[in-house]
Amino acid sequence: MGVLGSKVLVAVGSVNPVKVRSVRRVLSRFMDVEVVPVDVRTSVPRQPVGSRDLVLGALERALGALNMIPRAHLSVGVEAGPMEFYTRTGFLETQVAVIVDRDCRISVGLSPSFELDPEVVKLMLMGEELSQAVRVPRGIGDIGEMIGYIGYITRGLITRQGLTEVAVAMALAPRLQNPGWLLSVEELVGILGVKPLYECVRVVS
Repeated sequence: MGVLGSKVLVAVGSVNPVKVRSVRRVLSRFMDVEVVPVDVRTSVPRQPVGSRDLVLGALERALGALNMIPRAHLSVGVEAGPMEFYTRTGFLETQVAVIVDRDCRISVGLSPSFELDPEVVKLMLMGEELSQAVRVPRGIGDIGEMIGYIGYITRGLITRQGLTEVAVAMALAPRLQNPGWLLSVEELVGILGVKPLYECVRVVS
């Protein structure tokens, strides 16, 4: 994660202010960070559905950001959407965070998850993003870049940023133990069974 005591440059595969703030807030508790947001294209739909697309989207965001910021020590990708679970709709709304380092090792974390109205899930399965699929009163603003739908329905008790921070913290947790046993990007790609848009180039010291 960079030289001990030096600033760690972290690329974030999104310009969404919620994601950028979340990454900065979590990582700054453990290291001196400079966070650089990058607008990254992914191969998954605008509203990814299912664990594979969520992990692939987060991985592509992290890899794309790492490639665009050659000086970055770490990169973070975050993707949100319905993930398979044992509910009426078969899904829970969740966030997946992926952290990639210059040794091409990855760590993954999830946020707390919650059920959505079946009609909302139906629209999301048809391609609508959550912020368009739900109906909120005027004046709430863009829930995708503010408190999120979870913030609206819990009256601010839990916010989208809170969920994103937990996902990032869970992805960071393995690295605070022993990063030597983390999956490589190639191993994760093998598990996913699909090639991401971006490759990971190892830094040779």
